[in-house]
Amino acid sequence: MAGENELNARLDLASGITSRQKRKLRAKRKENVVVQDDGEGNWLISYADMMTLLFALFVIISAFSTPDAGKFEKLKEATTKAMGVEYVKPFTELSNDLKKIVKSGMFGSGVSVDETSEGIVISASGTLFFDSGSTDLKDDAARMIDNISTVLSTNAKGFRVVVEGHTDDVPMNSEKFPSNWELSSGRAGTVVRRLEEKGFPHALLRPLGLADAEPLVPNHNERGVALPENRARNRRIVIRIQKQLPQRMKKPVDQP
Repeated sequence: MAGENELNARLDLASGITSRQKRKLRAKRKENVVVQDDGEGNWLISYADMMTLLFALFVIISAFSTPDAGKFEKLKEATTKAMGVEYVKPFTELSNDLKKIVKSGMFGSGVSVDETSEGIVISASGTLFFDSGSTDLKDDAARMIDNISTVLSTNAKGFRVVVEGHTDDVPMNSEKFPSNWELSSGRAGTVVRRLEEKGFPHALLRPLGLADAEPLVPNHNERGVALPENRARNRRIVIRIQKQLPQRMKKPVDQP
């Protein structure tokens, strides 16, 4: 080995290259070496960083947000349609069952059943349910409520039911009902009690008296003349069957 090194040294000396120059030449060659990289490693690192940040973002959003079934269903509908897939409403089967009940009665077009992103809305003319100034359910209306309660107890477990009472703007002033607030609340309470008597869970019911605060159509025209047909439309009972209660109707956290 020593002889071989000595021979290499003599050859380098003969060629005019010293050991120091040879080391510099080797170092220069190493600097000129090009590392071949197709960039895949850097791309994966960037992608992993982006996915980590997105995951953290969604975790934070979920932690600070309140789940809303209605908004989620609207997002689902928009996404489904954007992908070219047919959107199937989530409450179709329940809605069809309720429509059969309505059609089996003698209400005609006075009762409607509509699907929304939050659930199902049953809207009925107030005159079909109650006599003027009364909170006693008519017989046909009572039978319909009984059938609705049976379907809900079987096919809508966990759903919440909000019953709204609406009146027109004609003032109510009687010993039993000093104003339309009491009348509308009493009517909503009557429907809620009937649903509860037929087996629907007490904790999932909410009566709401709105008087004439939310009319469907104006009670008067632009000249201030009363519109009897519009007033009749505004006198109504609305039953909202929902997967999730509105925030204002939920129990406070500190209550049992």
